[in-house]
Amino acid sequence: MTAQPVQAVPQDAPPMLVICATDDPLGLATGSIELYSSWLKENKTVGLHMYSKGGHGFGMKEQNLPSDDWIQRFYDWWEIEIND
Repeated sequence: MTAQPVQAVPQDAPPMLVICATDDPLGLATGSIELYSSWLKENKTVGLHMYSKGGHGFGMKEQNLPSDDWIQRFYDWWEIEIND
């Protein structure tokens, strides 16, 4: 990630859901994929939702984009992966 490099996955890593937009102006999309891949490689519980549009901080305002529903994707993931 440009904001912070991906580090080694801790043995006690908690489940993680990565949600990002490809057009994030901070360039977090590639790092988000790397973060997801590192958790997956270590057989940790992880999910990824990548939106093509949404920018940075898309959860802060409605934009009439699919990313407006990101919190529902989190709830769906939580119900399947964590709450099962």
